[in-house]
Amino acid sequence: MMHYTIYKITNHTNGKYYIGRHATKDVNDSYMGSGIGIKNAIKKYGVKNFTKEIIATADSADALWDLEKEI
Repeated sequence: MMHYTIYKITNHTNGKYYIGRHATKDVNDSYMGSGIGIKNAIKKYGVKNFTKEIIATADSADALWDLEKEI
């Protein structure tokens, strides 16, 4: 079963955050975003300084796109 989520990754060093979408079979996977900005920040500060929280879910991939636009 696929899970469609909108997540928020927070950098606890500087308070900045990244919001993204993810489709996965395992909601507890270690996915921390694929954008260049978030990848560079994780590399700079270390993954231990970030937390990920699921802020919304959708029932399908199409609904996920709509939800991301809304948020």
